[in-house]
Amino acid sequence: MDRYGTKWLLIVAMAIFGIGVGLISLTQSLGYLLLIVVISYLLLMFGVVYEVFSTRQRRAQAKAAVRTTSASPSTRSPQTEQEAYRWVILAVTVAMAFMITGSRSTLGVFFKSIVTDLGWDRGMISMIIAVNIWLSGFLQPFTGNLMDRYGPKWIFIISMSTFGIGIGLISLTQSFGFLLIMYGVIVAAAMAGSSNSMTNALVAKWFPSHQRGLAIGINNAGSAVGQLTLVWFTTIMLQVSGWRSSHIYLGLAIAVVTVPLTVLIPRRSQSTSPAPAAKGQAPPRSAPLATERWSEALNTSPLWLINAGYFVCGMTVALYITHLIPFATDQGYSPTAAASAFGLLSVCSAAGSLLSGYASDIWGRKNIMALAYLVRGLAFIILLTWRHEFSLYIFAILGGLSWLATPVSVMALTSEVYGMRNLATLGGVSLLIHQIGGGVSVWLAGELHDLTGSYDVSFTLATVALFGATVASYLIDERRYSMRYATPVTSA
Repeated sequence: MDRYGTKWLLIVAMAIFGIGVGLISLTQSLGYLLLIVVISYLLLMFGVVYEVFSTRQRRAQAKAAVRTTSASPSTRSPQTEQEAYRWVILAVTVAMAFMITGSRSTLGVFFKSIVTDLGWDRGMISMIIAVNIWLSGFLQPFTGNLMDRYGPKWIFIISMSTFGIGIGLISLTQSFGFLLIMYGVIVAAAMAGSSNSMTNALVAKWFPSHQRGLAIGINNAGSAVGQLTLVWFTTIMLQVSGWRSSHIYLGLAIAVVTVPLTVLIPRRSQSTSPAPAAKGQAPPRSAPLATERWSEALNTSPLWLINAGYFVCGMTVALYITHLIPFATDQGYSPTAAASAFGLLSVCSAAGSLLSGYASDIWGRKNIMALAYLVRGLAFIILLTWRHEFSLYIFAILGGLSWLATPVSVMALTSEVYGMRNLATLGGVSLLIHQIGGGVSVWLAGELHDLTGSYDVSFTLATVALFGATVASYLIDERRYSMRYATPVTSA
C-alpha cells in the first residue's frame, strides 16, 4: 500500500466490481450483488481513508524537515502530495458518478410502471424528465462558476445530500405537480451541482495533460458501472417491491455511499492555473484561447463546434436512456432481454470511456469525438432497419462504446484550448447545451410515440443529427488551438 497507493486499490476495486457484476448476471442473485457492492465500497473507503491519513502524515513530516533543515525542504512536499491525493479525488468522483448516472438511468426501468400506476400517458412523464434535463443544464454554468470561484467541496456535499433526499421522496408521488417539483426541480438542481461535467473539471485540474484523458475516462467509467448495476438492481427491486420502495432504497444508498466520501474533497480546487507538468518537463504552456472571463470564450469557434456535437450527444443519450427499454418491449422483446441489452450497453460504455480516454491522449480529442458520433449513428441505423433481438445487442455494443467517449474528449479539449481558470464554467455551458438537446429529444420522443405509436421518427431524427455532429467535430482545428500541439516554450 505504501508503494502503490490508492491508484491501484481503485483499479482493483473497479475490477472486482466489474467481474462481480458479470457473475451476478449469470446467477441472477440479489445477494451476490449486495456482497460485491459492499466489498468494492469497503476497498474504496479503506484506500481513500488510508491515503488521507498518510498524506497528513507526510505533510507533518515535511513540516518537521523544514524546521530541522533548510537545505532541501521541497523535495517531497506539495508535488508529491498532489500526485498521491489526486487518486483520492478520482475515487470520490467515481463514486459520485456511479450513483448520479446510475440513479438517473433507472427511469427507463420505472417508466411504464409509473405511467400505469398513476394513469398518465408517456408524454406527461416525458415532459417531467425533459424539465429535469433542461433545468439541470440551465444551472450548469452557475454551479460551474461557483466551483471555479469557491471550490467544489460544499457544492458536492449539499448536492449529493439533496439528490439522495429527492430520489427517496419520489416514492410519495401521487400527482403530476409533486413529481414535477421533486424530480423536475429539486433533483435537477442537485444533479447540476454534482454532474459529470463538474467532476470531470475537478479531475482535469488535478491530473496533468498526458494523463488527463485516461483519468476523465476512469471517472466516466464510474457512470457506466453505476448504470449497469443500478438498472439491473432496480429491475429486480421493481418486481419484488414496486417502484415506490425502490426509490426509497436508492435514496438511502446515495446517502450512505457518496455523502461521506464528498467530505474528503478539498475546499479549493487544486489550482486555478494550468495543471502541473509531468516529471522532468518544463512548466506547462498557457492555453491558446485562455481568457480572464469565461464569457469571452463564447466568441470563439472551437467552443461552438464542440458544443454543436455535444448537443447531439445529449439528444441521443437521453433518448436511449429513457426510451430504449420501452422501445424494446414495444417490439415484443421481454423486459429481461431489454434490461440485459441495457446492461450490456453500460458495460461497453465503461470500456468505451477508458479506451477513448487513452486513445484521445494519443490520437487527439476531435478525432475520437468524430468517431464516436459516427459509430453511434451506425448503431441507430442497425436498430431501425434490422428488427431482430440480436440487433438490440449490437446497438448496445456500438452505442455503449461511443456513449462516454464524447464527454472525455469534450472536457479534455476544452481544458487544453481554454485553460483551467474557467474550466468548470465552460464545462457547464457545454453541459447546458447537452441537456437542452437531451430534454428536447426525450419530450419529443414521448409526444411522437403518442401520435404515431412508435419511436421510428425520433430515432431517425437522432441518426441524421449524429452524422451532422461527426462533421462538426472533425472541423475543429485542434492542432491550431490546443496547447498539446503548441510550439514548445523556449527554456529560460
